[in-house]
Amino acid sequence: MVDAERTTARSTTRTNASSSASAFLGGAAAGLVSSAVLQPFEVVKTKMQAERLRGARGMFKVATDVVTRSGPRGLWSGVSASCVRTGLGAGLYFCLLERVTRELASTLKRPESTAMERSMMTFATGASARSVAAVLLNPITVVKTRMEYQGASAGVSKGLLATLASVSKREGAAGLFSGLGSTVARDAPFSGLNLLIFTKTRSMMAEFARMQNREPDAADTFIAGALAGAGATFITHPPDVIRTRVQLGRMMALEGGGKPPAISLLKIVREEGVRALWIGSLPRVARRTFQQAITWTMFDVVSRALGGSDILQRH
Repeated sequence: MVDAERTTARSTTRTNASSSASAFLGGAAAGLVSSAVLQPFEVVKTKMQAERLRGARGMFKVATDVVTRSGPRGLWSGVSASCVRTGLGAGLYFCLLERVTRELASTLKRPESTAMERSMMTFATGASARSVAAVLLNPITVVKTRMEYQGASAGVSKGLLATLASVSKREGAAGLFSGLGSTVARDAPFSGLNLLIFTKTRSMMAEFARMQNREPDAADTFIAGALAGAGATFITHPPDVIRTRVQLGRMMALEGGGKPPAISLLKIVREEGVRALWIGSLPRVARRTFQQAITWTMFDVVSRALGGSDILQRH
């Protein structure tokens, strides 16, 4: 009896490890592909956010300026850092999400649990999983932002490792983890809302599919991912503006021999107005819409193809 229990426990452990590995690989593959394809939106967004509202230009004008200054390659400035950041970030996020949702699956499906309780658990699951990934990968986020701005502005930027080494040497931990607070303030609610909107939307589409006597397919996941990405991105855009300015402000201050400027939500609103908090929202929403559609769809396909469990059905 004891041997049977031990065998079952080992089998369960191997299955869980396999599911976690599949979730990581599925998320990483999706993040890598979406970052490589959609990097121009991120470059334009970063360039727009670096400008104050009164000097801000539209998305297409900024894109044209980047191409004029740096050529088409300028639109892919920082793509290596972006792929590493998003690939590892998505992998860690889905790996953590898989582990947490497995533990919460029984709780979420209890008859006595209310819809509000299930929604709050879903939000907390997405927010906590993304927060861990955001903290661990903040140095890559700093490098990505600086590579994008430098490449788009002057057409010259160091590589990923060279930029990482430069920031580490000149600024230490303060530089590598600059903007961490605003990054978490952006990523945690974004991921909570994204997961909540996605699961609710996909559930409705699954019900609609059953009414049509068919199984939910990749198109349903793609649409649900797109809607979730667009909604969550627009709502959580202000912290991204602050993050960009904080991370670029340190670089510009060091180059000019001054101190990094104090940047906060209230300071931006007081000096530039509320609209400044949504500078660059159009390219970011466009990127996140397609990115989340691609990510959720690829994650579902790749993870299950590798033997992972259907994480999307646990909510």
